Parts: sequence; structure tokens; C-alpha cells
Amino acid sequence: MRRRILQVTTSALVGLAIVAAIVWLTPPPMTDVEWAGASPPPSPYPAPELELPDLDGERVNLASLRGRTTVLFFGFTNCPDVCPATLHSLSRVLDDFSARELDRIRVVFVTVDPERDTPERLDEWMANFHPEILTLRGTEEEVMETAREWGVHVAQVPAGAHAGHMGHDPSLSDEVNEAVTPGAPGEYGVDHTARSFVVDRSGRIVLFLAPFQGWEAMAADLRRVIR
Repeated sequence: MRRRILQVTTSALVGLAIVAAIVWLTPPPMTDVEWAGASPPPSPYPAPELELPDLDGERVNLASLRGRTTVLFFGFTNCPDVCPATLHSLSRVLDDFSARELDRIRVVFVTVDPERDTPERLDEWMANFHPEILTLRGTEEEVMETAREWGVHVAQVPAGAHAGHMGHDPSLSDEVNEAVTPGAPGEYGVDHTARSFVVDRSGRIVLFLAPFQGWEAMAADLRRVIR
């Protein structure tokens, strides 16, 4: 009889654990939400593959980040505007988050200019931002393939040409400049998609953060996803 009670109790506890896991991995509905600046896709869809080395050479894939909300941004260190502004805003978000919220999110930066963005350059530049931001850098072939899979446009443009960053808000420049000096294009610039992808803890893309959205709006929108 005791064995039967123990079996029933164990089964119940296992069932509760499974239910808890399902609840944790099932994100809140994205419908009927008033976003502070972000925009959702027509419907959530599975995030493409992502596997690139970090600055220590350890390969990171999206599956290893499953269980957390992941914010993915593609950019480069010589970017004059949207990249430092976005990373600065995301850093402010992470500074504002509680320890519990930080445990539920991971911000990932992928360089689209691996030729100039050496590990040493990235390590130096990323020191301007929150230490929890994960930086990934692959070969040019790996990065371009990853960008294509994510629907990210990347193209080198001549020095002095408009780099295609949409939504530039000059009013943010002073604040960003106080935190980090924006890069200079050098011999060439990189035209790239400026939005950030928000992947929920089940691995679906559920939201796009707008460039120059501002950290308070980003924080409000991300809190709706990670809750």
C-alpha cells in the first residue's frame, strides 16, 4: 500500500513538473498588446539557425539559449549611428532589469564586418556596453550565411555613402556620444538591417525592436515578452 501511495505521489510530482515546464516555455500571447515602439510579425515563426563563435572561440548556437528570451542585433563597430545607439539602449535596459529579469533574457550582438572587427577590436568596443551582452564573430562566409537566413540585408558601401540606417534620430546623438564614441566608416561602410530580433524562450521570433526606439520603450516591450 505504501509503495502504491509513493508511486501515485511520484507520478503527481512528475506531472506537476511537466506542467510547470510547459508553462515556463509557453510564452504569453502577443495579440492585443500595445507595444511601446516594437512591432510583432504577422504571426510568430521559428527562428533560423544560429551558430557562431564568441570572442573566446567557443561556438554558440541558439539552442543553447533556449529557455531565455534572446535579443539578436546585427551590426559593426565602425557604425556611425544605429549600432552604438542600439547597444547603448539595450545596455540601459539590462541596467534597469532586476536580477530575476536578467536571468530571463540574453542580448546577442553579431558583427557583420568580421574583416575589421577582430576579436581585439570587438573586445575593446564592447567594453562600452553592458558586460552581459554576448558578442559573436564568424568568418565572412559564416556571417553572410547567417544574415541571409535571418533576412538581414548586409552590403559594403563606399566611404561617405549613406549606409542605409533607417530612422536616424539626431536627438539621441549627445546621449550616445557621452557613453561611446560612434565609429567612423573608414574605407567603407556597411549597409545593414537595423532592427533587432526578439526570440521568445520557445525559439520563435515574436517581436522586432525598432532602431532608435529608446531604452525605456525597449524595456517596456521586452518586459511584456519575458513575463
